[in-house]
Amino acid sequence: MIVLKEIKPKRLKDETMRLELLNAMRKAGTEIRKDFAKTTATWQHKPKFEIVVSLTGPGPVVLVGTDDKIYRFVDEGTRPHLIQAGIYTGKSTKKVLAFPGVSRPKTTPRVIGSGTGFKGGDRIMRPYVHHPGTEAREFDVTIRKMWESKFKQRMEEAMRKAAAKSGHGA
Repeated sequence: MIVLKEIKPKRLKDETMRLELLNAMRKAGTEIRKDFAKTTATWQHKPKFEIVVSLTGPGPVVLVGTDDKIYRFVDEGTRPHLIQAGIYTGKSTKKVLAFPGVSRPKTTPRVIGSGTGFKGGDRIMRPYVHHPGTEAREFDVTIRKMWESKFKQRMEEAMRKAAAKSGHGA
């Protein structure tokens, strides 16, 4: 005679799963924020990067970003545009713009880091200039690509830990 008995695993502990995921998300967010900080390491202007984690959507979400205007101009780039001395715009009494004749940016497109940059050469003075625009650095795109597979692995590991704590897993 054969007797088949149903084996019912213990129920997963929802709160354990939630806590493991949130801890892994916060840790990943902190590391992602460090990557963003590398892009401004040599800047005098220091944007503040915020972390937001959420489990309310279709899956775990970590948002890291800033509302800093200057950072946005560097990250997204700018179009060619006219810059005029303050007297022409009503913003100051300055009749000319003064800027160095030679400069090298501190950042490079799609490179997570920040160098020394350079400003020098003969000083140029003009009432206006046609700025050629700034090439987008795309730090956010680069960091997202860098973290996509790492983040997935970390979430899977957090779920394995939660399953083990609930009495499942090897």
